[in-house]
This record gives sequence, C-alpha cells and structure tokens, in this order.
Amino acid sequence: RNVTDEFREEVRVMYANSAANQRVRQLADVYGKKIGKHLWTGLTQARPGAGIVIVGTPEQCAETLQDYIDIGCHSFCLSGYYHDEEAERFGKWVRPILEERNHGRLKPMAR
Repeated sequence: RNVTDEFREEVRVMYANSAANQRVRQLADVYGKKIGKHLWTGLTQARPGAGIVIVGTPEQCAETLQDYIDIGCHSFCLSGYYHDEEAERFGKWVRPILEERNHGRLKPMAR
C-alpha cells in the first residue's frame, strides 16, 4: 500500500528486537515451524510480531486452549486474519466446546 520500504524495515527491526520475537525464533529453530501438537510459528515469516498460531479443527483448537486453562491460564490474546471473521468462527465453533468443558468457569460472552 502506501508504506515505504524504509518504514517496513523500521517495523521489522523494532519487532525483531523484542524478547517475545526472539523467543519464538528460538523455539522455531529448535522444533521447526510446528512447536507443539497444534501450535505453529509460520505466521511470523509473513508478518512482524511474535505469533504462535493455534491450528486445527475446532475440537483441536479447544483442546490446545484447554491444556493452558488446566495449568492455570485464564486470559488469552487471540487474533486471526481476518479479525472479525476469526472472532465469529471462534465464538461459533471453539468457545462452545470450552464452555462445555469449563461449566461456570468462563465469563459470559459480551453480546
């Protein structure tokens, strides 16, 4: 679009220096793009920012998130491309599975 090559390089350098990005690169160097059963780092090659993507069927995605819930995680920063469509997909297909598995533990969805 109307973004200069110079600006793109500044953004790339800025993100490349973050501790999170360095850690994702370390994981990818050791394990390859697939760093877990349903965890993929390939997105970091296409856009700046530390990104570990949960991939798979709705059940597999819910299972992966459930693993983190079971060890005490209670907040997640989820995004996708395109954001609105992925949020709708998550709400329709993945969240109901998590609600069933975590009856009474999840905050109600904002409507």
